[in-house]
Amino acid sequence: MRKKHFRSHRVKNIAAFLCLAVCLWCAGTSLQGWAAEEGPGGGQSAEKIGTNTRGSSEWGVSALPGRLSMLEDSTRVSESLLLSNGGVVPFLEDILPGAVATPDPERNSAPVEEIVLSGGTQVDNFFVRDTTESGTDLLAELLENPSVQLKGDGSVEILLYHTHTSEAYSRQYTGFYYTDMDTRTQNQDMSVVAVGEAVKRELEARGYGVVHDTTVNDTLFNGSYSRSWEVIQKNLAEYPGIQVTIDLHRDSMTTQEGLKYKPTAVINGRKAAQIMLLAGCNAHDDWEDFPNWEQNLRLMLRVQQKAAELYPEFVRPLNFSNSKYNMNATPGSMLIEVGTEVNTVSEATYSGRLLGEILAETFDSLK
Repeated sequence: MRKKHFRSHRVKNIAAFLCLAVCLWCAGTSLQGWAAEEGPGGGQSAEKIGTNTRGSSEWGVSALPGRLSMLEDSTRVSESLLLSNGGVVPFLEDILPGAVATPDPERNSAPVEEIVLSGGTQVDNFFVRDTTESGTDLLAELLENPSVQLKGDGSVEILLYHTHTSEAYSRQYTGFYYTDMDTRTQNQDMSVVAVGEAVKRELEARGYGVVHDTTVNDTLFNGSYSRSWEVIQKNLAEYPGIQVTIDLHRDSMTTQEGLKYKPTAVINGRKAAQIMLLAGCNAHDDWEDFPNWEQNLRLMLRVQQKAAELYPEFVRPLNFSNSKYNMNATPGSMLIEVGTEVNTVSEATYSGRLLGEILAETFDSLK
């Protein structure tokens, strides 16, 4: 009798589960239909995106191909939606209504908006934001071979490090953030260090020797680059075969009204934090020790080209600026931003995997 009752109960559970699955499928189909008819919601942005310490400001933003023009025609979107380099549109969240958490009314909060960042000037199959006024022919530089040629035999040839080691990510995406949120952490599973580990694993799986230096250089924010320069020199002395140094950061974009942007792309059905490569330039001879900045630029143009080939929406436009940021250390010095503080650590580490693959493919092509 108990066995019969158990079977009956089990059948009811299975039936309930199947009904729930059908309901969820129907709701998802309805939501997709609404999105196709109405387009993304009329989220509005400030006229200017906030600037971080490395100068990534006023970046153009677009949705998936064709969605921006659809939004421009919508009466629900204000004229302030458009920026100088594109537009700002909400990133469609693949969730059912009501799945986003409600903020604690006892704490001050502000909204987060998922976006796909684009803009800049097209070079080959990718885009560059050039603020150097150097007159550099970027297409010609792309055709020049970078001076780095990695053997990929397991010997250490790549250094990963973090000038701002404590830059943190969020645990989850809720559609808002608390204004008292801590954007730095000593928990390296929640910071850019975790991204570095993901990059390292992918590169090592492809045969490239990597040292990942997790020294905390931003206990005091001022002087971080001086301290990370010492980290670079220590590793160059210990591993003289290093040709490529990569400083991994995470960005931050907040409007004057407090809205934070979360640059996100969907890659192979999974969310990834968008990345941005920053290439330095010495257009005005500001630094005597940075005469060979073109060598870095050539490598970074190749990385950007490979990223656009493999995962077009994964990379933001390359930031080509009059800056040094320790990129005078080697002819293969790079600075790469991975997401912002409101991207989740899961999205950021997935981006680390993708970045490792892109770097490996680039290095393979230079052998």
